[in-house]
Amino acid sequence: MDEEIISSLKQLAFEKNDEEELAKLKSYYENSDNIEELKKIYEFILQKNPNSLDVLRDLADIYINNDKDYDKAKEFLQKALSINNNDSELHCQYGSLLEFSFGEYEQAKNHYLKAIELDSQNVDAYLNLSWLYLEHFNDIHTSYIVVQEALKYVEDSEIYSQMGYIELMKYHDLDNAYDHLQKALELDKDNDLAYTYLGQLYIIEKEYDKAKEIFSLALKREKVNDLLIMEYGKLLIVQYKDFKGAIAVLEKAVEIFPDKVIYYAYLANLHFVLGEVNEAKKYLHKAEDYVIDEQEALLMIGYLKVMLDDNKEEALMYFEKVIELNPTNLNALSFIGFYNLINNQHIDTALDYFKKIADLSNDNFIIHFIIAQIYLQYYNDSTQALDYLLKINLNSLGKLEQSYLLYVIGSIYEKYVHNNHLALDYYEKAYLIKPDKFLEEVINRIYENDKTIIN
Repeated sequence: MDEEIISSLKQLAFEKNDEEELAKLKSYYENSDNIEELKKIYEFILQKNPNSLDVLRDLADIYINNDKDYDKAKEFLQKALSINNNDSELHCQYGSLLEFSFGEYEQAKNHYLKAIELDSQNVDAYLNLSWLYLEHFNDIHTSYIVVQEALKYVEDSEIYSQMGYIELMKYHDLDNAYDHLQKALELDKDNDLAYTYLGQLYIIEKEYDKAKEIFSLALKREKVNDLLIMEYGKLLIVQYKDFKGAIAVLEKAVEIFPDKVIYYAYLANLHFVLGEVNEAKKYLHKAEDYVIDEQEALLMIGYLKVMLDDNKEEALMYFEKVIELNPTNLNALSFIGFYNLINNQHIDTALDYFKKIADLSNDNFIIHFIIAQIYLQYYNDSTQALDYLLKINLNSLGKLEQSYLLYVIGSIYEKYVHNNHLALDYYEKAYLIKPDKFLEEVINRIYENDKTIIN
């Protein structure tokens, strides 16, 4: 539709209040990518008819999916429910908003239950409620009861695949899972989740050829999901060492999801592993053309910027974006810490990042050791160094690590604190855990050099 016709339609619709032309304009923008113009039309319709349920629902969808303005979407859905509290789909939509955008799980549950009460065949309400019990209430049994109840009223492929998933991943009942996933595919040959779970079932049973076959078949269907692609790629790499096959799967994924940055990152990484640097760089730079807001993609691209482009400064930018999304991401914190320590020599900043990692990580041996070394080498502060080393739980370490840690603590007491008594105590503890010729010589040297120590 050219601009002249659109302009004419707008004049008739907005200025003349021509309902037929308004309907044409609405239909046109609903099939276009111009969301802002569509919002104007919906808002104009609401001025004329504030109780239009369809428009309220559609506006809520726009504010959820396009604008990410969940408060505004909530207002529209609350308004719609105040007009008609007996709309099953509306309760399901509102429950979904409460669950995924506000974390109001109890209220979400109540709206899903209301949706089912109003329409016993509302498949989305059953599925959402089942997942809610699984993921947020950690109630496998009730989640399973929900899908069992659903099948009393509606025989649906997605319900069977959800039942198969619970049986497979939660109850480890492979026989029933297999039967229900096959039933799901009988009802819908394009049920991508059923293919995915069936492939996972075959992997659990170590029937890798069957898993490969089912994933390959799924990739030819209309619907494909991220999990299926990742499972298929992992199967090809881990079990078949078929990197080229995995690349072909990811290339197919890029065709299906051209805006999914993570697939470009995976392709870049696989080509890099194969030594195909030019291809790797091609996919890396394609990934950089997109706005990236996914942690895994940001981490992988940051890593590849170092390995492929030798560009630590741009890599730092990607890792800092990860921290903006998730301040507790240990991989990003580690990179930024080391970058500031090694590249910038910003020791205070590096130390702050390593301390954050120490607070967050259970695996504290290496990071506490790094912090201790920074205090010793850059601040000559043995007290702080010892404080971090003494925080390490010896019982969490192997014998070699225990012995080394005790030796390092002893060394600090000897060389920085000049307390040979305490140094010897730690050296001897290290020797008792793992006898070693070097430690024996260290212990004997202290006895010989410090005559105040009595055997």
